[in-house]
Amino acid sequence: MTPILVNRSQISDLLWNNHIQRSQQSVVYAYSFYLDSVCIEWKALVWPSEEDYQVVMPLPVRTKAGKMIVYQPLFCQYLGLFTVNSLTSPQVEAFLTSLSSHFSYISAYSFNPDNYRLVNIGSFRFNELKFQEQSTYYLRLGHDYSKIYNHYSKDRQRNVERSRRYNWTLEQSTDINPLIHLFKENHASRIFGGVNPDAYARLQLLFERLNLHEKAEIWYAVKEGRIHAGILLVRNCNRIIYLFNAADKIGRSGNARTFLLDCYFKVHASKPMIFDFESPEVSSIASFYNSFGSIENSYMMIRKNQLVFPFRQIQEWRRNLMLKTR
Repeated sequence: MTPILVNRSQISDLLWNNHIQRSQQSVVYAYSFYLDSVCIEWKALVWPSEEDYQVVMPLPVRTKAGKMIVYQPLFCQYLGLFTVNSLTSPQVEAFLTSLSSHFSYISAYSFNPDNYRLVNIGSFRFNELKFQEQSTYYLRLGHDYSKIYNHYSKDRQRNVERSRRYNWTLEQSTDINPLIHLFKENHASRIFGGVNPDAYARLQLLFERLNLHEKAEIWYAVKEGRIHAGILLVRNCNRIIYLFNAADKIGRSGNARTFLLDCYFKVHASKPMIFDFESPEVSSIASFYNSFGSIENSYMMIRKNQLVFPFRQIQEWRRNLMLKTR
């Protein structure tokens, strides 16, 4: 089999989104409206044809130093291969071969956790690609709340009780501006190299499009009429992604984000849903997510370095990565 590289203009949104929705690996990151929001530009490898999607692989791309490169955009933890039928090793190898033949530089590209086993098996065949295991954390909500709570660590349970004594008021909202403001005022200055202003514009655009598709929720923790913490959650089918969050000093001292997450789990307990913490490779953050009783899930990231990358672009990539880690 030989996958076909197509441009964004050649992709039918109707066919593409129907395939993503029906696929075994379905995730909101791969819908065309989501990719249009977070990517500078994107292409895709498809098989067997432009009119018949059986296996697809979305590819965010941009031009650097005169070369087209593949990259993993902000607010998009992983992509990879999407199939309605079971994915096979020959299909994975064919797509990796095609990807490598079309692009001389891949700054980073992450496959979804459902691809992990087959990508890992095929990794030894591609010497030009560097494979690196990454992790996110899943919490399954298909249990009653008492069982979910009992799986919290003892320290997390204590912080839940402390947050309740703080008398937070929970407010749901369709306004993302207070959340962005919280991040700018309380987190941005601690990010090495600062935050690219374009990241906020992309987040605003992404939220607007998610809202149009009824896939976004914002929950705020409020005290005495003032917002001190907020979380942005993205829903698709039976999966919720913890996409973005922020808190000020009062919110942090009052465990406001713990309060918000615990409230969300209480509301959605016993539903057949998976909560994806979208954990970065930062041990302190991963430990926080794991303290809710979540389970580590692996996925594979690849790189291909055959291009001398200017220092300024490296700095930009590091800033974007650190914004994603919050």
